Amino acid sequence: MRPRFVGLAISQLLLISNTAPAQKDSASHAAYEPRSARVWIVPVAITAAVVLDPEVRELALREHSRSLDHLSESVNPLGTARVLVPALALSYVTARLIHDGSLSVGTVNTAAAYAAADLVESVLKPIIGRERPHVEGNSRRFHPFTTKGDWHSFPSAHVAHIASIAEAILAQTHSTPISVISGTVVAVVGWDRLYEDQHWSSDVVATIALSSSVSGATVRWLQRRNRSPTNTVARSPVPISY
Repeated sequence: MRPRFVGLAISQLLLISNTAPAQKDSASHAAYEPRSARVWIVPVAITAAVVLDPEVRELALREHSRSLDHLSESVNPLGTARVLVPALALSYVTARLIHDGSLSVGTVNTAAAYAAADLVESVLKPIIGRERPHVEGNSRRFHPFTTKGDWHSFPSAHVAHIASIAEAILAQTHSTPISVISGTVVAVVGWDRLYEDQHWSSDVVATIALSSSVSGATVRWLQRRNRSPTNTVARSPVPISY
């Protein structure tokens, strides 16, 4: 296996995927720092990816091997609905069977975040109409408002799916080990999309940022809604007078 391209791509994607973990509702300094870092890291990462689109694609095409082909085949399903949706359903059913209310609510929140990010991704694809790299290898070709798949490079559905789930989990666990694992999975799925020549590096980086933002906002909205007085305070019985 040739590790150079894998290491380069995953390092770049880990950088952006780890700038978007949702924070607790707190004004503490620890919660502020990641948000402040995101203000400049995300635009810089996307800009760098846009500039390096041709070079990253060339490297990806040059570094193909049988071992990496097998890795790509194993990683690809992790960004598909046929794997992720049943996994969410199984998580919810398990939570209900073991009477784990926290896991049950968390799974519902994650599913909602996934659906929101998937909706945004589905709407933007035909509107933006960016040509996939394997067509003519030109990262600056666009055909807005088209239904043809060759012009649906941005956003990446695979990356949107896995990034939204990873962000939703982070938003509810606030765990460093889970953050590392989730970021790595997102980065590997992003690498697969570059390796298969389906998306530009800027597609992947921007999709991570976009889907993480949508997912995190969805989870925070649901958490605020669940904590609202109308949902947490039981109604007292109304006395009946005769």
